[in-house]
Amino acid sequence: MNRALRFAAAAIALAWFVAPASAQAHAVCGDRVFWATLIMDDPGVGDELSLPTIQYTGAPKGGGGGQDISYGYEWDKTITEHFGFALNGDYQAAAGAGANVQGWDNVTLTLKDEFLCSEANEFMASVGVIREFAGTGSSRLATAGIIDTVSNTAPTVYVGKGLGDYPIGYLRPFGITGELGYAISDSPNVSPDAWQYSASLQYSIPYLQQHVKDLSLPDLVAHLTPLVEVSLTTPRGQPTTGTIAPGVLYDADTWQVGIEATIPATGATRQTQGLGFIAQFHLFLDDIFPNSLGKPIF
Repeated sequence: MNRALRFAAAAIALAWFVAPASAQAHAVCGDRVFWATLIMDDPGVGDELSLPTIQYTGAPKGGGGGQDISYGYEWDKTITEHFGFALNGDYQAAAGAGANVQGWDNVTLTLKDEFLCSEANEFMASVGVIREFAGTGSSRLATAGIIDTVSNTAPTVYVGKGLGDYPIGYLRPFGITGELGYAISDSPNVSPDAWQYSASLQYSIPYLQQHVKDLSLPDLVAHLTPLVEVSLTTPRGQPTTGTIAPGVLYDADTWQVGIEATIPATGATRQTQGLGFIAQFHLFLDDIFPNSLGKPIF
């Protein structure tokens, strides 16, 4: 068994033996709802479907034009009330430098266990394992260097903290989520191991209306959550790359739509990509099909 699979096995074992948390629709802990963010994962486990997630990335400034567009999907499924998996991928179309290449990205599988929810503190935590299966995507994209050619496994920790338990008035709707993982390459000499870390800062207007003060806002505004996400990757021996993504979510009872700008966060990132955006339509299957597709298998 290689080292990546040993880490995966250890993380899965931990997920099964940590204390279980009560499961609810979406990532809910006490009065706090940690909505599904567009770039990073939330700290909960649920039955959900993101389809589509459309991401546009422009060419770097002075790069001679071009663009990358991806059309993604993610299906999240609970196995037990607090343990589940997610399957995701996307179709990519890259144009630039006189070449047009398109095809499917590699498939990624995530196993995740929500092991902690402190309702009084609006604090939630999960552990998981993310496995990218190289070779499951387009050979043309792999040859062009657009998708990974080496598989990797990333033990990951997810956390979420709402500020509703603090006596800070109109700041109580703020919430923070974070994700930290270490991607262990199957062939480090070809593709190095890498730290992956993300965070989001959210201001939930639904929380403001329900738990701070009802301001009788228009219905459209009352369902919004402005947020900013930061996502970075640091491969061993290489510079850090990533994006800053400000945007907004609109959450209804059974679905969510969100849009964010994507801004290069580092100098190394600006060498390879320009400004872009990401938009997503997200379905809460646990609310739409609570007695069939939206409930745990066991």
